[in-house]
Amino acid sequence: MDVILVPGLWLDASSWADVSELLAAAGHRPSALTLQGLHSRTANRNGIWLADHVAAIAAEIDRCKEKAVVVGHAEACGLMHAAVSQRPDRVAQAIHVGGFPSADGARVLSGFTVDARGVTTHTAGLSAVDPSLGVLHERMSENAAHVLDAVQRLTDHRRFTVPATVVATEFTTDDVRRWMAAGIDPVRELALMSDVTLVDLPSGRWPQIERPRDLADVLLAQLAVPRTEPERV
Repeated sequence: MDVILVPGLWLDASSWADVSELLAAAGHRPSALTLQGLHSRTANRNGIWLADHVAAIAAEIDRCKEKAVVVGHAEACGLMHAAVSQRPDRVAQAIHVGGFPSADGARVLSGFTVDARGVTTHTAGLSAVDPSLGVLHERMSENAAHVLDAVQRLTDHRRFTVPATVVATEFTTDDVRRWMAAGIDPVRELALMSDVTLVDLPSGRWPQIERPRDLADVLLAQLAVPRTEPERV
């Protein structure tokens, strides 16, 4: 199965390397994206907006011969959701890792800090034994939020029929249920979806780096779940 991996807004495709390898070993076809202007800390991001990144994700969906599974990380979950809204017939499942599908009329970074590049206690410990993590942090792009944060405009209600999974990392599935019941903005779309799965994976900000095998196992488990073709609305 084609699996499109979209990194958080301060990361590039290399952040998915370990997970990609595990997915490929299981027989899937992973494709990790580096969004425009995020390939280095010094890349010129002038004139790059939310719509450009959504278009890039949608184009990757179009390149897949069959329906794709799209996986978003953190802030990029909103971008991924917008692309799913543009291609609901071409997406088999959307998986949100440590993030949520931003609602129509909401800002993509709703619920996130403006600069999420901080080092967690867990990643600091990993950096001590794994120099590659420290190198990754040095490569992370700066100030992406300032040019990418914008209001979502979603018009196709078929997005609510695409099966969705939320992998809870820095929060819990109980948190998500409570937020959904309260109707808070970042999870507003989840309450309208016909097929939502919540999975706990306690980690930090970068589960694909901190716990790649465990995250890959979660993704593989979701890929193995048979999905019923939704009725067209």
